[in-house]
Order: sequence, then structure tokens, then C-alpha cells
Amino acid sequence: MAVKEAIPVRDEKPTVDDSPLIEPIGFTPVQISSTRVRLFFSKRAMIVVACLLLSLLALIYLVAARSLIFETVPKNANVSIEGFALPLGDGHLVLPGSYNYTISAEGYLPETGEVEVASEGHSRHSVTLDKLPGHLQVETDPPVPVKVLINGNEVPNKNGLVENIRPGSLRVTVLSDRYLPFTREIKIEGLDNIHRLEAKLRPGWANIRIGSNPPGATVTADGKVLGTTPLNTELVQGDRVISISLPDHKTVDVPIAVTAGVDQTLPTVNLGPADGLLRVVTTPEGAGVTVDGEFRGHAPLELELASGQTHRLRFFKDGYASVEHTIDLSAGMERDLNINLNAVYGRVFVTSVPSDAEVYIDGQYAGRSGQAFNLPTKSHSIEVRKNGYQAFDTRVIPSDKLEQTVRAVLLTKEQARWQQVPSSYRHAAGGTMKLMRPNAVFTMGSSRREQGRRANEVMRQVSLNRPFYIGATEVTNGEFRRFKRMHTSRHVNGVSLDNDNLPVVNVSWADAALFCNWLSERDGLNPVYLTERGKIVGFDSAADGYRLPTEAEWAWLARYDKGTMRKFPWGNELPIGANSGNYADSHAAKLIPAVLRTYSDRYAATAPVASYSPNPLGIYDLGGNVSEWIHDLYTIGTGLTSRVEENPIGPQDGDYHVIRGSSWRHSGLTELRLSYRDYGEAPRNDIGFRVARWIN
Repeated sequence: MAVKEAIPVRDEKPTVDDSPLIEPIGFTPVQISSTRVRLFFSKRAMIVVACLLLSLLALIYLVAARSLIFETVPKNANVSIEGFALPLGDGHLVLPGSYNYTISAEGYLPETGEVEVASEGHSRHSVTLDKLPGHLQVETDPPVPVKVLINGNEVPNKNGLVENIRPGSLRVTVLSDRYLPFTREIKIEGLDNIHRLEAKLRPGWANIRIGSNPPGATVTADGKVLGTTPLNTELVQGDRVISISLPDHKTVDVPIAVTAGVDQTLPTVNLGPADGLLRVVTTPEGAGVTVDGEFRGHAPLELELASGQTHRLRFFKDGYASVEHTIDLSAGMERDLNINLNAVYGRVFVTSVPSDAEVYIDGQYAGRSGQAFNLPTKSHSIEVRKNGYQAFDTRVIPSDKLEQTVRAVLLTKEQARWQQVPSSYRHAAGGTMKLMRPNAVFTMGSSRREQGRRANEVMRQVSLNRPFYIGATEVTNGEFRRFKRMHTSRHVNGVSLDNDNLPVVNVSWADAALFCNWLSERDGLNPVYLTERGKIVGFDSAADGYRLPTEAEWAWLARYDKGTMRKFPWGNELPIGANSGNYADSHAAKLIPAVLRTYSDRYAATAPVASYSPNPLGIYDLGGNVSEWIHDLYTIGTGLTSRVEENPIGPQDGDYHVIRGSSWRHSGLTELRLSYRDYGEAPRNDIGFRVARWIN
């Protein structure tokens, strides 16, 4: 065991240290706040804050953003949106607002547009891109220049390449000279792709052998010389005409139907001698020319005549003697022929009434009427004139064998005007209108001493000179139903009043007036009756349309007979003559109490219009059958004036309209007279009407 060696301790005195003395100093506490500021603006702190802000903004964007999805055709199209848009799956996240977009795809036309993204919901839009056009490359065997038709229309091509064709199915036709058309149905895909079409062309010609007698003739087709006979040539398929010509011989045109690949040998064509040429001139010019009886035209003209034979020519012209001539020409011969025609005259005697009128022939003054004129035997216009008269004109062809007479009856301008006005016609409803040209002064009404007279038959002096048309018969049910389809005239105790050929009854005065206006419009005339809301409020006396007859017209039509005024429809005496009209006869006894027991008209109620003889003016049923509505308002005059009323049309004011004429219900002396007057407004089963119209 080792023994530690003891170290001796020396006993030393402390020494004095010469280091400076430690002295107290001032104390300053640490500034804690300054350290925190430095830590807040440190780089690490700034990064944290930025991340927080970005997260906040991203959160706000995700909350406010809406999805915008484009469904495209094709599906793989590229979608580009202007502005900030986050791609998300098949769409984009965008804030609400307007965005411009562009959609594109290879092989398609790009599409741009604007889309509005709402603040609520999501936006989904469908866009279909149009394909780019396609191209067609036509390759032919054999390789030849071609024309390309698409759906029947030629399109430009460069060495068979047709560019920019819309996608779809189409019909392509390839044409080339001397080859048959090639047609195929193809489908162009588009997408800027090239569709290749191989067209194997078949020859479109055939070999044709042509011969002629004599040979050596020139053969042409479509204006192109093919060679001389005998000839082997190629002709393109189709209907062709080849011309074979040889000097001093007739040219022959040969039609031939050429079928591709089918060779033909034509029959030998015999070429006859050429025609001769005859140039014809006549004096005067314009003469007609026939050759061997066949008309060839008017001189001057050139005639091709067969050589080696005699031809008979004839020359003719109105007013000239015809000339005949014979001629023959050798092959290819040309000759001129001048022919003089001699004028031939005939006598035409012109007379006129009145005499001493002026005569114009072919527009030239020739002299006075009452003399004969020598005229060439051709058609002439002859006009006869005299001051104050309408000119007379006609055409005449004089004859050299007999004298002709032209008699001109000249009419005054008034007479000529009336000749243009038809004496009768049928209106649109089917009734017949007859022209009346009265020029009469007569007395309306009846004397107080006349048996059966009523107080309203005051005598009046009337002058009637205004021309007018009047219905030959009363308006029938059939005619009225063209205006009012559902109208019915009904019946009387089972006796029908409604057949089409019976006069219409159970119509008011206003119904009759409105029928007149309807008929005016159908015939293109100016309506007479003025209306407001379907009601008659007046009339236009200058209008040329249909109306009811005035009382003066009716009285003149019914009573006037060669200067005297009839008392009854059949004359001036009783009893009633047989078949005089439709009155209350024995057949009506079961319908009405008072009848004519000794008279029979064959009808119990109304009779078909025009069943009895007309009056002297050709008008039917002015007495009997049905009474008739009149244009005039009803009034009773005083009879104290001697003034002559000219073409009266009735008073301006009144509550009722005049009714004239007896009916199938009447048998008494008062009603059978033509002076009998009645009045009313409402429909009755024995009142009808007829139409009239003024001529302006």
C-alpha cells in the first residue's frame, strides 16, 4: 500500500495586492417593451402574417366564388377565360361578374363569347364548335384535266384539289373531255382533313366510219372539220349532227346517236347536185312568192331552187294582178329576177245619212259622200265624218268585177253614247235589269170622281226624263238569300211563300235598301243608301248603285201606255182579263175572306215571278203577286199646285215609305187600280220589292 508523501506547509506572510479597488457603478433595468417590438417585425413574424392574410383571402374567395362549367363539343376542347379563374375539375371557380371566354380545338373553328356569372348558383354553358371545312382531292385514271361538280354545281379546283368544303354528304361528279362522267356519293368529314377520291374514267367516244358518193367530201361536226370521205373518226357520245359537203353538190346533214364504245359505219351518203340561187325583186316591194304552190315569203328574197328541173313561180299582192313565171337553174347557178305587178282597181260607192259627209280613205281626205271611188283591190279603211256626229268607219276590199256600196248612218254623239249602253243585263244576284229612257210628262194620282179612289191619291204633274234601269221582275227568295242566307219568307196556312222562284216577302223597307247596297258592292257600283251602324240614315242621289224605284218611276212604268195612263194592269175596264196577274182569286179562298170568285190565276198565294205576260214596257207583275216597297218617304200632297215636278225622289222627312201595287191578297176595286197607294215600314207577307238604278 502506497503511502502518501506529506507535503510540507510553509508559513508565509500575506502580501499586499496592488490591483485597483472595486467600486460600485449605476444600475439600469432591462427595457422589456423594446424587445417585443423587435420580435413582431421580425422576418418570421411577417411570413406568418402574410400566410394568415392569404388564407383569409382564399377563404373569402372560396366562399364567394361560383363554379363556371363549359360543356363542349368536342369534349377535349381548350377553354380559356379572361380574368382570374381557378381551374377546378371540369370547370373553373370565378367570382360573380362578366367574363370573356375562348374555346378552341384542333380541327374546329374557335368560338369566343361573353358569359355572365350570377352571385347565386353555378353556371353551366354548352358550346358546340363548328368543324373546319374539309378538302377533296380528285385523282383520275388516266390522269387528265377535269371539272369537278358538287351537287350539280361546278367548283374551282387546282389539279383536282377542291378546298374548303363544308362537312356533310354530297354528290361529286367528275367531267373530262372525251370521257364519260364519273359520279360518287361521298361524305366530307371536315376538320381540315383531305378526302381522296379515285375516279376511274371510261372513254366516252366511239369510232365512226363515214363514206359519200362521190367521195372526197368534207366532214364537219360542231363547226370542226374532221376530214374528207372516206373517213374513220372518233366522235364523243351524244346526239351529233355531221355535215358532208362537196363543191357543186348539196350539203347533207346526217344526225347520229353516238354511244361510247359502240363503233358504227354509216350508210354511204349520196350527194346530189347543188341548188341554184334565184334573187327575186318585185315592183312594188312586198309581193308574196310561191314556188310550185308552196309559199316562200315576200320579195325581195333569195330562193334556193333544185337544179335540173323547171319551177313554177307566182307573185301576188293586194291591189295588183298576180304574175306567174317559170324557171330552171343548173347546179350552183345564181340568177336575178325582176317582176313588175300591175295595179287592179274596183269601184266603191259611199253614201251617208245625213248626206254630204266627208270621206277619208286610208286616213286621207278623198271627197264627199254620194260618189264612187276607184280604189286598188286591197283592204282599205273608209271613214265618214260630219260635224256634230260620231264618225263611221269600216274596211272594204274593192273588186274589179262589181261595184260595192258603203252606206254610213251617222249617229249624234248622244245616240252613239247610248248605243254603248246595254238595253238589258243580269246583276250579280241573277236578276235581269232593263233600260228605260223616259221622256214623258204625266199625271200621278187619280181624279176625285174615280170610283175606288183614296184620299192619298192626290193628282200631281210629273216630268220624268232621267234614264234608269229597272228590275224586270221582283226580287226572288233565291236572289235575296245570296244576301241573307238564312232568310225565310215563311208560309200562309201551309201554303209556302219560300220557294226560290217566288218573290221575297216578309222583308222590311230597310232590309230591301240594305240588299240594294250589297248588290251595288257586288257589281262594283257606288251604294245609294247611306248607313251608320247598319241603319239607313239617308241616300246619295248622284250614286250609280242599286236602289228601290221612285214612286214617279213606278207609276210611269205601270201606267204609261203610248201617251195614256192605264187604270188597271190589264187596261181600263173591268172585268179582269184572263191570265192578267196574280190576285186574290178562287184558289185563295181558304186563305182570305174576300176573293174574285170568277177569276183563276192558278196560285193560292204568291206565284213564280214572270208567270204572266209583261206590260208594254216588258216589266212583270207591276199589278198583283206582291205589293212593292218604293224609295220615297210617304206623304200626301195638297193637289193645289200646277207646278210640274221633274224626276221627283220624294220628301226628305217622314216616318213611313210608300208601297205601290196590288198583291195576291187583293180583290177590291180600290187595290186593283194602279193609282192605289199604301205605306208602311214593317215586313208583311204580301210586300216585296224590285231594284232600280240611275244612269249618270
